[in-house]
Amino acid sequence: MKIGIITFTDGRARVAKATDRDCHMFQDRLASWFKGRKHQVVVGRKIVWNWETARTEARRIALTYPDVLVLNYCVWSFPALTAQVANLIPDVPIILVGNMLPSHPGWVAFFASAGTLDEVGRPFVRVLGDIQQRDVQKQVESFLHRYDPDQRGRGERAAAMLHGLRYGSFDGPSMGMYTGHVDPSQWMEQFGIHVYHRGQLHLWELARKIDESRVGAGLKWLEKYCGAIHYDGKKLTPGLNGTLARQVRMYLAMKDFCKHEGIDYCGLTGQLDMTEHADMCIADVQEALLNDTADWEEPAKKPLICGTECDSNGALTMQLMHHLSDTPVLFADLRHYFAREGVYDLCNSGQHAPWFAKRSSDFRKNWKQVQLQPALDFYFRSGGASVQFYAAPADKVTFARITRRRGHFLMHMFTGSFARLPRAREEALARQTTYTWPHVFARFDAPLSAIRDHYSSNHIHAIIGDHVGALVAACELLGIEPVVLSA
Repeated sequence: MKIGIITFTDGRARVAKATDRDCHMFQDRLASWFKGRKHQVVVGRKIVWNWETARTEARRIALTYPDVLVLNYCVWSFPALTAQVANLIPDVPIILVGNMLPSHPGWVAFFASAGTLDEVGRPFVRVLGDIQQRDVQKQVESFLHRYDPDQRGRGERAAAMLHGLRYGSFDGPSMGMYTGHVDPSQWMEQFGIHVYHRGQLHLWELARKIDESRVGAGLKWLEKYCGAIHYDGKKLTPGLNGTLARQVRMYLAMKDFCKHEGIDYCGLTGQLDMTEHADMCIADVQEALLNDTADWEEPAKKPLICGTECDSNGALTMQLMHHLSDTPVLFADLRHYFAREGVYDLCNSGQHAPWFAKRSSDFRKNWKQVQLQPALDFYFRSGGASVQFYAAPADKVTFARITRRRGHFLMHMFTGSFARLPRAREEALARQTTYTWPHVFARFDAPLSAIRDHYSSNHIHAIIGDHVGALVAACELLGIEPVVLSA
């Protein structure tokens, strides 16, 4: 990466002269550390102390097109100089570094300058301490990783891909979840996405007209490739007139309808309506298949992102993350935290794509882990299957969620992992929540207190790998406030 460094000092000529040596010492120390990690470094020739030095140094650094800008403080400086330098180097990620020099009020300058950037609305990251300290180095390394130009380019491309999409809102958010509501006009104005509304009843009527040969093929495919189907003769029944066949019919109807209407991603209410009438069905199989990478008609299909409970902000989060990963995206409830194991149980009624079971390009390996369980009578009057499995472990995962606060979008994001637990332990934990649903046992890099105090949805989404930097860039392009939760 190319890193620009500008150091600030007092706005009085005599004080600037007296502190020049200390400022250069800290600037050289920073530059040496970056160079030691194979970065290209462009440093200020003069310490900024007045308008002339602010203008010349900012323009000189800007013309080198740095990937990031380090604003460095070790003595008192006039905060207005920071605002002016930042204004002359637009659209470059900024990190403020406040060095420790007890004889001079560098931290005072750091906080005053941070407040100035907040006042003018310029995003930045803060680091306090000497670059020779390991914890400071880790914070700077985290910043560099997050603002890596390749990551930012990926994020900006993913954001741009939203423009022109059509979102299928099949009824509306379920059970009074405000976080799933959207304003179609705001989506069109801010993201360029058209919201297409159609009711679940229309899809159900289309499902009843699906050719029986397609339904039979779907039943045979599920019976062949699922690890097990636990028909119980009540909630989950076999045959073309059975409850599993209803789910297959509705899946095909949804797939056909989205293709016919040019729907790029969608949300389905499911609960309540569909789940409350005995002659209908739950939506678990449909949602799992839509989000997955295969079915009996397309052995290698592209996921059609679908958010359960018509959680439109959840579906938007998933679609953006899908653009980054080109894989299925997790949709789950933030269900429970098992303190003894240090894991969160992320589960939802069937919504997880079976791809997460093994994350294999061979759908057979993924679906072999799946067990279709009878719908729970406690929640669902209608019948059908829930899609049960345990997600494969993953060392690095990005979790994220878009919500709104007073009409303005924000995205909470953080990294973590999918845990590997002994199968017997997974079974025991799953039986403490809802056994018949799919489970991800996850660890978060953000502490529980941060999740408790800041996270604002019962739903959570995830893709494999560290994509925080890309999501931050995507948010900045889309006018979404990025909120990164960390330890």
